Amino acid sequence: MRSTLALLALFIVSACGTCLSQGIRLQQPKPTRLRVVVLYEDGQTRARDVTVELQDGVGGTSAMESKLTGPDGQVEFNTLTGMHRIRIYGSDIKPFEAEFEIIPIETFHREDFRVKRKLEGNAAPPPQEGSGFVPAIRLKIPDNARRKFEKASKALADKNWESARKSFQAAIDLYPDYDLAYNGLGVASSQMNDVPAARQAFRKAVDLNDKFPGAQRNLARIMLSERNYQETAYLLNQSLAVEPSDAWALTNAAYCELQLHRFKEAAEHAQRVHDLPHDGILANSHVIAAYALDALGQRQEAIAQWKQYLKEAPQGPNAKRAEDELRRLAKAPQP
Repeated sequence: MRSTLALLALFIVSACGTCLSQGIRLQQPKPTRLRVVVLYEDGQTRARDVTVELQDGVGGTSAMESKLTGPDGQVEFNTLTGMHRIRIYGSDIKPFEAEFEIIPIETFHREDFRVKRKLEGNAAPPPQEGSGFVPAIRLKIPDNARRKFEKASKALADKNWESARKSFQAAIDLYPDYDLAYNGLGVASSQMNDVPAARQAFRKAVDLNDKFPGAQRNLARIMLSERNYQETAYLLNQSLAVEPSDAWALTNAAYCELQLHRFKEAAEHAQRVHDLPHDGILANSHVIAAYALDALGQRQEAIAQWKQYLKEAPQGPNAKRAEDELRRLAKAPQP
């Protein structure tokens, strides 16, 4: 099993884009189409006539784009891959915020969000920083720090990394508990290939706000590139407690748990990816599930996972491995 996991490290880490040829430099954003579907708590009823604001991944207070949902409860945006934040509000729902990631291979990405209805008679002002799911530390951000943050966010969008880093630091100097600014500082430092500074900034963001999945995933990328599977698994499981449907976090948490021989957890996380959109490289979740189930003695379930991988990625980097494993399992004696 150890030799199998050593080989697995080579193709999973590479395929998931977490250990790049030049340190941890983030991949350049690529154009993509984003569909946002807004549902009420029952998960079935679509929410129409609610406002969806799309923001950049570090949380600029100004919306990059804003649209109103139609009868189907959805809107679409032309955007770029990478981290994003979303705000949703309307006359009959409680303001909602969330973060999500669009990975570089996706030309189309869908996110479904469930919102809570307001009690009848409540007013519905546009959401402000600190409403809905915003942590308490963001309630106290002074205006001058917020302005520096917005300047930094614009510089980041313009790929002016050094200017972004200076402005994020200026925002932090004005408000030392600015978790969003620390995360932005980490992103800018990553783009400049300054791994120690990125690690320190992401860790500070996580320390300030333990319910900040974007920062937890960013720090996890560094830990994973260093093969620190224990801390990566911890960070990703923290992020999944807030955003349980993030396919990237599920896949890489499963991978780390497989490396740590936590086979039950690895299988559970990997199998959850199957219910989410995960074309392309995240088809490797089936590889992880197959190895974990095999280690648990669940041969038929492992066979099903290898077959599913071949169905999703017949020309994928692990197609030959899947075929070899299927032949091996077919010859193995019945338990």
